[in-house]
Amino acid sequence: MNSIPDLRVILIDDNEIDLLLHEKLIDLQQISKTVLSFVNANKALEFLSSNITLPRIPPTIILLDIQMPEMDGFEFLQAFDSYPHKIKSQCHIVMVSSSLDYGDITRTNANPMVVKLLRKPLLVKELKETVAIIFKDFI
Repeated sequence: MNSIPDLRVILIDDNEIDLLLHEKLIDLQQISKTVLSFVNANKALEFLSSNITLPRIPPTIILLDIQMPEMDGFEFLQAFDSYPHKIKSQCHIVMVSSSLDYGDITRTNANPMVVKLLRKPLLVKELKETVAIIFKDFI
């Protein structure tokens, strides 16, 4: 798989071990040179809103944990939905969860902003397949 030019990955997960594992996986597989990690969904939203001043938003995959304190993945989606098209059109959201609860699966599949739901910890094959599906026009 060729890498997508200037693709960035944003990881949002309250579990620092999962963040570290996923950063390493993305780095070792050369999926992206830019990996930004947030243990707090609000901080990720602040970062994304700061992107509005950029002349061009880089293609972005957001790996979003469902179960988090303060703001869970679904609350993040609700807040992100109000963001300008300029940002939303470049962001591809993949939900991740260690417990694939039926309610979470249903809510995830019902949300048009979510590309896919992956189980944690991420598997190389599933992540690469998901990136390939999202960016099939680039690869």
